[in-house]
Amino acid sequence: MSFLQTIPEFHSPANGVTLLGVTDQRFKRGVVQILFELPLDASRAARSLLLDVLEQGSAQFPDQTSLARESQNLFGASCDLYTERSCESHIVGIQISCLGEQFLPSGEEVLVPILDIATGILFEPLRGQGAGEFFETKYLERERKNLLDMLDERKDDRGEYASERFKRVMCADEEYGKLSWESSEAVASVTARQLEDARLEIIQRAEVTIICSGSANVDKVKHWAAQRFDMQRDVIELAEPSVKFPSELRHVNEHLEMEQAKLHIGLRLHLPQEIADREALIAACSILGGGSHGRLFQKVREEKSLAYGIYSQMHGRKHILSVSAGIDASSAAEVEAEVFKQIDLLAAEGPTAHEIELSQANRLNGLAALADSPGAMASFYHGNHVLGLNATPAIRAAACQRLTAEQIQQAATGWQSDLVYLLSAAE
Repeated sequence: MSFLQTIPEFHSPANGVTLLGVTDQRFKRGVVQILFELPLDASRAARSLLLDVLEQGSAQFPDQTSLARESQNLFGASCDLYTERSCESHIVGIQISCLGEQFLPSGEEVLVPILDIATGILFEPLRGQGAGEFFETKYLERERKNLLDMLDERKDDRGEYASERFKRVMCADEEYGKLSWESSEAVASVTARQLEDARLEIIQRAEVTIICSGSANVDKVKHWAAQRFDMQRDVIELAEPSVKFPSELRHVNEHLEMEQAKLHIGLRLHLPQEIADREALIAACSILGGGSHGRLFQKVREEKSLAYGIYSQMHGRKHILSVSAGIDASSAAEVEAEVFKQIDLLAAEGPTAHEIELSQANRLNGLAALADSPGAMASFYHGNHVLGLNATPAIRAAACQRLTAEQIQQAATGWQSDLVYLLSAAE
């Protein structure tokens, strides 16, 4: 089994702009992600609606048909715009994909043109037909309705809704508990002026990270970025994610018409900075509930038939580990007790040799698979960069292979129980 040893490139082509290069010429296509990062502030409702409006066209290509046609003319290049919450920040993302230049006919260029098209949607937007009209009113109102309908329907996905509510309750006074769109009421009241203000804030004040992967030409992207962001930018300084620890265990039960109840248990922990300690924490989470090999799956689902599925996961920079399960509401107390029992046993007795073997196999397979996808490579290296970790997949794999039972046991100590959240049908 082999692991990537790629050392990422870092450049600063403009003020507040970081370029991360993890390219690999084995891939036929190049991928460039442009991430504009801002706080989860009052403008997030406008930003969430803005991209849907912007996607209707640009000053150069005034409708979706001409945008799509021009992209396809660039040998099947593509671009996507999206917004998402990343820990305690709001991300506006632009991603382009195009053929690597080594696969193009001589003299053809697609990378810079598709970057211009994709960012032109944001930098040189399609304006309304009326004098001084920021955006086409028909597009604004149509996309507002579509977004409000989507938000209204999100309860239909009971699993996602339960996860959303769990985070909001557990982190009620933290940025992590905020919705990325603020609220349906906020979306409904967004004005065209607020959309324009949000657009300008993204361009002028966001912290920008550009990630090049696949066969993208880093030097060309660096030169392009230096020109595109050649302006006065007053970049907002983003705060580090908050870290809180509970004073007591809370229980919250909310009700919604549903057949299968959703149980979430949240714990707070310290995130270690050393690679070996980080790998030990990943192993501890995996052994607890990282898949069908985990204790929770084996004990709660297989042996006791108390859950339809049960897993644990880490929440990145938020110092949170959570356990989620689909259960019958009547089994909630028994499932909760078993979860805490297994956590206590892992901290008190450590893992078995077989558990270590299974968790290592799972982790190493994941690290090896990074080499198969430009997107996975970009996600891994960007995540490392955000966490302040300077380690290739090969380094992480070596640390994982050297783990001892004592290291994993130590990683499982000190987890502090914060919240038991149950979403179920009313009795």
